[in-house]
Amino acid sequence: MKQHRFASHTPEEMRRRSNLGHMVEGLLLATVGVLAMLGNLGLAAWASAAWPILILIAGLLLLVLLYPSHPLSDWPAIRSDPQQRHHTIMAAGIAAAGAAELVRRSSPAWAYVWPAAIILIGILFLTHPQHGTGEAVAKAVRQHRILGITAIIAGLLRAANVITGTTLFAILWPLALLAAAAQLILYREPEGAFEAGAGHGEHH
Repeated sequence: MKQHRFASHTPEEMRRRSNLGHMVEGLLLATVGVLAMLGNLGLAAWASAAWPILILIAGLLLLVLLYPSHPLSDWPAIRSDPQQRHHTIMAAGIAAAGAAELVRRSSPAWAYVWPAAIILIGILFLTHPQHGTGEAVAKAVRQHRILGITAIIAGLLRAANVITGTTLFAILWPLALLAAAAQLILYREPEGAFEAGAGHGEHH
């Protein structure tokens, strides 16, 4: 399969956009982690109501970065590109989790959507396609796999918190989410990303 190009952006512009997206999403998730920690420790009652709203915003913002921020001429390439399909699934999962958290009091089952979304995102990061030269792809794959493992751990800890209701898991899952958020904030696309070359799991 051929690597897709976005006609309106150069590889350097794509790297800058990707870095910005990682940083913004990381900052939002870091804020979620801090607010969840404050709420779970009983230090700020309002925090427990605030972080689900930020999750919803994070998902919707990622969708905006993927589609409306690109010209319509790029949308077919975005939809057909495996990397961007992963991003779209992640954005939809995060947005759905935020919405579920906002209505979770109506049914206990909604509480499982957020941990399921984090675990799904972790799995997608483990298999996340990359574009660029061989060296850039290898470096990006390694970093995304570490991020994926961290996200899965955060999701499992949140699920354990929902199931058991224990304070330990209520503290651990925000910490794991903060670790994943820090990786997103610090991530920078390797030199050579989005340049001509084979992408992970792709063939020319």
